[in-house]
Amino acid sequence: MEWLRIGEVARRTGLTHRTLRHYDDLGLLVPSGRSGGDYRLYAPEDLDRLLAIQHLKSLGMGLDEIGRALDDPGFDASQALERHVALVEGRIAAEQELLDRLHRLREASGSWEEVLDAIALTERLRHPDAWVRFRAALEAPTAAPLADLLDVLRGEPEPGVREVVTWAIVQHGPEALDAVVAGLADDDPAVRRQFAHVLGKMADPAAVPALVGLLGDEPEVAAKAAFGLGQVGGPDAVAALTGMLGSGASGVRATVVTALGGLGAAAVEAVLGRLGSASATARADAAEVLGALADERSVPGLAGLLADPEEDVRITALMALGAIGGAEAAAAIVSVRGAEGRTGAVARRLAP
Repeated sequence: MEWLRIGEVARRTGLTHRTLRHYDDLGLLVPSGRSGGDYRLYAPEDLDRLLAIQHLKSLGMGLDEIGRALDDPGFDASQALERHVALVEGRIAAEQELLDRLHRLREASGSWEEVLDAIALTERLRHPDAWVRFRAALEAPTAAPLADLLDVLRGEPEPGVREVVTWAIVQHGPEALDAVVAGLADDDPAVRRQFAHVLGKMADPAAVPALVGLLGDEPEVAAKAAFGLGQVGGPDAVAALTGMLGSGASGVRATVVTALGGLGAAAVEAVLGRLGSASATARADAAEVLGALADERSVPGLAGLLADPEEDVRITALMALGAIGGAEAAAAIVSVRGAEGRTGAVARRLAP
């Protein structure tokens, strides 16, 4: 058997004497033999073990873990690899984030002074103190790269800071629309809700399809999308909201009613069309919206609901007629004063 002294092992492997001695001290690679002068002597199987050590090191494993992998029969290789996959993925994500930031700085800056200013601003946007983050977004809304503002918005815990960051994003104008819409694909519903909020603040008709696509999302996201459609307005928003009348969780329904009620005369005809819905809930919601709109064109349709088979619909129609007022609405209310139950009681209260 050929024995190799430490110098020869170092020469063949490119490792230093110090590294090989360190492995020996740790018990990771103990030479199989010693010379008469107490020099370390390595056997071929020692070199095989050294090769295994180097291979495992290349995977990012620490020396302690390598020792367990080579010597412990119960060592779970699958779990170890899973841990290191997660570590490597984390490092790659961090490097990608750094690369993205460098690209943004390159695109947004022309001079070294501008680069330093942009770095300082983005650092302030991530400062531990919420007040510092608030001032950073407020003082330089268009100086901060849009992508940085969107990243900050995703993880910002303070509502006040989120709102001013939202405002800063809106100041970027139409160029921000596609980036905000892309954020709606985030796995986190809280992020989707926040980005829907931004689209509502932008009030750009081009955002309507994206907001409509969120109406079937989780309730808190759908409600924010409905609210945003109310902020944007326009025929497409009206059509989407009227189609949602009577649908979804109670919070979504309430938001749809409020959003339509704020759209004024432009929503009246579309909402009137929902009074004939097969859904009693949709008829009641439509009547509530018409009461908020307070448009006299709604009176005949609401008067027709006073004969609805569902009492809740009849009462909602009565309340809407009372909100609209006028002689025609009053006459419709008087016509059911003699009705039994709550319908008659509400009519008598509105038109004694």
